[in-house]
Amino acid sequence: MPLVCFFSQIPLVQPPVFHADPCVNSQPCGTSFKFRQVRSTDVQQAINKLSNSSGPGPDGLEGKFIKLASHVLAPLLAVLFNMSFDTCGVPLAWKCTKVIPLHKGGDLQILNNYRPISIINSVVKVFEKIIFNQLSDYLSVNNLLTQCQSGFRKYFSTTTALLKFSNDIFSSFDDNLCTGAIFLDLSKVFDLVDHYLLLDKLHAIGLSRSSLLWFNCFFHHRRQGVSYRGCQSDYTGIVKGIPQGSSLGPLLFSIFVNDMPLCCTDCNIHLYADDTVIYCSKPTISGINLSLQHDFNSVQQWLLANKLLLNKSKSYSLLFHRKALDIGENNLNLCFLDSSPLESTETFKYLGVWLETDLSFKTHVQVMTNKLNSRLKILYQSVNCFNFLVRKRIVLQLLMPILDYADIIYQNTTASCLHSIDVVYNSLCRFVLCCPFRTHHCVLYRHLSWFAPSAMRQYHWLQFIFKSYYLNYPVYLKQHLVLYNSLYSLRHNDQIFFVVPRVKRQVGKYAFCFKAPYDWNKLPFSIHSLTSQSFEGPSGNIFGTFVFVSSFVCLTLDLEFIGHVFIISHLYVLIFIYLLLLLLLLSSSSMFLFVFLLVLDLVQC
Repeated sequence: MPLVCFFSQIPLVQPPVFHADPCVNSQPCGTSFKFRQVRSTDVQQAINKLSNSSGPGPDGLEGKFIKLASHVLAPLLAVLFNMSFDTCGVPLAWKCTKVIPLHKGGDLQILNNYRPISIINSVVKVFEKIIFNQLSDYLSVNNLLTQCQSGFRKYFSTTTALLKFSNDIFSSFDDNLCTGAIFLDLSKVFDLVDHYLLLDKLHAIGLSRSSLLWFNCFFHHRRQGVSYRGCQSDYTGIVKGIPQGSSLGPLLFSIFVNDMPLCCTDCNIHLYADDTVIYCSKPTISGINLSLQHDFNSVQQWLLANKLLLNKSKSYSLLFHRKALDIGENNLNLCFLDSSPLESTETFKYLGVWLETDLSFKTHVQVMTNKLNSRLKILYQSVNCFNFLVRKRIVLQLLMPILDYADIIYQNTTASCLHSIDVVYNSLCRFVLCCPFRTHHCVLYRHLSWFAPSAMRQYHWLQFIFKSYYLNYPVYLKQHLVLYNSLYSLRHNDQIFFVVPRVKRQVGKYAFCFKAPYDWNKLPFSIHSLTSQSFEGPSGNIFGTFVFVSSFVCLTLDLEFIGHVFIISHLYVLIFIYLLLLLLLLSSSSMFLFVFLLVLDLVQC
């Protein structure tokens, strides 16, 4: 099978040598990582996190069967795992992997269009979760992972990476600068990780010799087979790569590329797993070209030294600007190490969000609404086959996540784009309720107990600001939430206000460094004290009141942090009370009575 040869390349084997790489961040003095003894409670917690829907590994055993017998297996597996640590050995059966090629798009005959997803034994999944917890805790406590990496880390996400990137671009727009960016794509990045280089990097961050010997045994003598369309190949030995789809693989890859940002001296760099962007802001295009080319060359040399392959056909450059440029200056002139040109583009999909030169997110909104409309058109063909509950589940689980993803990123788009989102959102509501086209959206929201899209975006935004301050969110975002100290704030210690920086232009107000503290400070005083006192941590409840829509309408929300349960206060009662107070100012009693009856009729409707 061509897929077997493609996913099972066998390079030459080298003897293991442990030495520190000078490019890797060294561990703090006096710190060292060594595997802790595994308790049965640790095994039980790892088993509980197994997915019931995951397919069987090479052993043919599904995770749900492990969960059914967890109370019996947990003590036995704890003994096996501790024996593995003590002997620095891993059974050969635990090093077999079943690879399922997942088509990413494009021509089905091109092998590069497939992503290999590794499925390991259920017992190994439990073991890897335990190792992941121990190793990630060590990295987090000692702050060994660079802040430039947002992939596969707690409190880091694509949203935080996009906010960091967009904040830097909007800030450059505010300073009347242009920003040039290079988006890199790496080919078969998980499959090309060299085990010996990875062992060197693990040694450099402080792993003990016994831990290194265990990883050395874990990496070597691995075997994998490809399963495609019901056909299973023979298992072939591999000496490169880490499993993509396992718990431990992404963390090991983050350690492997942890020293890549050190190559960039003139530009910024940010990574989400293997998705890498290099960017810098300058007043002139020539200055951007010089800085980007210098650091781009350094990154390419780092990739060659670490035996990773750059996909030239899927790497692009993009120039962000909001000022008039001379003819011929609207593109970047960059090249690879072999002098071949780097292709320039005006739109690029980065971490699931379409970006364009002015960062207006018009392309993203258009692609998103077109996708929803096309799927909704297909669903309408069989709308009579589903009852209300099924239609609601389809929308909530298949369509609504498309709208919710990165909604706090594209919230600064144009009014026409936001209106198109409202239109498709109302269409989703009509599909659930099977209402006529002319049904007013307020009626739809009331029957479904759903928020308007603008209110939902604002809630997600304020919730994100709240978490950024109270939780251990990335420093590159939390550093912009600086507490405002004054005599007034000292007298009201329960109130939280942030310093709002000054901006020169309207576009600067879209940056996270301005918009986050500004929007938070606009909330009523009662909300600041309520949220600060009621937050109990990741497993607790967050109770908050957030202002939506207008100056006289307040929606009181109660968010269950892990349940996503929303309780809406009586909106119409609030509207009625506020309007009634306004009507008291009217001099004519007849006019007061007429408007009073009209408002009462509207509330009853």
